[in-house]
Amino acid sequence: MAGFLVLFKKEMKDHLRTFKLLIVAALFFVFGLATPLLLKYMAALLPAEAAIVLPEFTAMDAVSEYIDTVGQVGLIAAILVAMGAVAREREAGTAAMTLSKPVGCGAFIAAKLAALALTFGTGMAAGALGCYGYTLILFGNPGGFSFFAASLVAGLYLFFCLAITVMCSSFFKSQMAAGGLALVSLISLAATSGLPLLKDYSPGALIAWSRAIALGGGETPWGALSVSAALSVLAALIGWQVLKAKEL
Repeated sequence: MAGFLVLFKKEMKDHLRTFKLLIVAALFFVFGLATPLLLKYMAALLPAEAAIVLPEFTAMDAVSEYIDTVGQVGLIAAILVAMGAVAREREAGTAAMTLSKPVGCGAFIAAKLAALALTFGTGMAAGALGCYGYTLILFGNPGGFSFFAASLVAGLYLFFCLAITVMCSSFFKSQMAAGGLALVSLISLAATSGLPLLKDYSPGALIAWSRAIALGGGETPWGALSVSAALSVLAALIGWQVLKAKEL
């Protein structure tokens, strides 16, 4: 893992220079604010002639909707931001220049994944604060500790998405090809949460667990946690070995 810290600093400077950190933080913050706001004033947004009777939404509804939004929008954001992590550098030839120095492919992949994790962690923190604040104002206390614990679990799911996307990015020089493969892979893996034999081991179960924590209950899905962690590590290792074997 020679050169990890140097590469990590380089990645974070790139995230700041290209506004990735700012964009991700702003995206989650906006969705964090918008979710409780939309539920609060949804009735006013409907046409007067619409014969729809909406229920009385609560703080728990706002939190549940926010977690679902993180699982969906966050997945797409993770793919869009991470799909060029390796592919773009291979296409531009900068990966070959970087790896010609005394740094390893493992450090190269690990630094990219760590920088992405920090960027999305910052975004998740901004979104959680935005959602918590607006929910507190509009609906009441959304749960304090349980809300932020739920956000942390949702963040673990996004880290899994980032690891899979970085792995896919190591396969191609095309960002679009990497993004397409990551999207298909992640949707397929998330869909296994609906299968009776796999639902307790599916990474998609992390979002359901996050929602359950936010609502004040739910058992810890140790199988899903273990599988998600194992797949994240495996994805990083595969990305490392693929990049090592590729002709840059």
